[in-house]
Amino acid sequence: MEYSCIGLNDLPDEILMIIFKKFNNLDVLYSLQAVNQRLNQIIHDPIFTSGLTFVKWFSHNFINLISRDTILKRFCLQILPEIHDKIKWLDHESSLMKYI
Repeated sequence: MEYSCIGLNDLPDEILMIIFKKFNNLDVLYSLQAVNQRLNQIIHDPIFTSGLTFVKWFSHNFINLISRDTILKRFCLQILPEIHDKIKWLDHESSLMKYI
């Protein structure tokens, strides 16, 4: 039997959606934004863009999910402007507001 090489672009959109839904929306957007037109179309679906959580809450404390400035800058300068009309809510720490 011969081995075949199947890449991400060989999978149907429905399978990619199932896979991407297993990840955090921020990770999906940050990792796949601007890779190619097909992936942009998939990740711009409301499933990934309608609600974004930049912090994770633990009892009376939270952890900022965007810990590096380079990630924050890319979100604020590239990703958020492209999906701004699809966002229904953002969950973030108040200090991030000046960037967003």
